[in-house]
Amino acid sequence: MLGSTTLDDLDLESPHTFIFGVAAQPSPKLLAEFDVRWYNWADAKGYDDFDWENQWVFALGVQYRPVAELALRAGFNYGKNPVNEHDGFNPAGVTNVQGINVPNVGYEMLRIVGFPAVVEKHLTFGIGYDITDRLLLNLSYMHAFEETIKEASAGNMASFESSLKEDSYSFGLTWRF
Repeated sequence: MLGSTTLDDLDLESPHTFIFGVAAQPSPKLLAEFDVRWYNWADAKGYDDFDWENQWVFALGVQYRPVAELALRAGFNYGKNPVNEHDGFNPAGVTNVQGINVPNVGYEMLRIVGFPAVVEKHLTFGIGYDITDRLLLNLSYMHAFEETIKEASAGNMASFESSLKEDSYSFGLTWRF
């Protein structure tokens, strides 16, 4: 509980997810894929407590192989921010989170500052190289474009703002056996 010195547990579960995708290979060197994903955040334990709404995510990816051993990849996806805004919340009220009454100010601060999962657009690039038939090298980069969420209490007594952007690099070595 906010303000106490005891530890609290927060249970989070992955949401039910449904995915539909279609891929086309217009030439031996080019592969394109389109995916639609639905995340059931509103019913996932933990996320339901923080008033996340369900989310549709749309993704497009392409892979080009100029030679058999080399793959060049790019992708983009969009999904509307699942975090509901509570502009005009009652700063003197409480919200029940997994059986604990939490002051609204602390609840909103945790929702907006502690869980700022508000990015909506991601761009990816990758390169893969087949060193041998059994050994593959993959490098990738992901950029999540900056998004901001803001909300204020009734009377503007408390306000919260959080921004998030991400950059991620990965390296993978695959051995097929």
